[in-house]
Amino acid sequence: MWANTPDEETRKMLKRRHLPLWLTTPAVLAAWLVASTVPQGGIITHAHADEMSPKQLFQVHCAACHTIELPMTQRLARHDWEWVLDDMEDYGMTWLTDEQREQIVDYLTENYGRDTPR
Repeated sequence: MWANTPDEETRKMLKRRHLPLWLTTPAVLAAWLVASTVPQGGIITHAHADEMSPKQLFQVHCAACHTIELPMTQRLARHDWEWVLDDMEDYGMTWLTDEQREQIVDYLTENYGRDTPR
């Protein structure tokens, strides 16, 4: 098995990420709340994104596709979070810069890592 791939249990957990219908409303609400904080003009520019904290980057970019509660319920090691972001890029999240991606992985590892208490 490759060093960067998650273990079997983690893969099974991540495959169950399809949200039930009742969770889509919170996801839409979260996306609307995030969109309401976007600067005038309606687009998050790279300059604006560079000013965001790692937590804000996580909230904005992850809530674009699913609830932020989904990743917040998981406790993964750094290489697993990197794998998750690779997977999200395969699903179309291609707009992150390398620096933003690194900040999000750092944030997730620090706040939702394997050793972080629930």
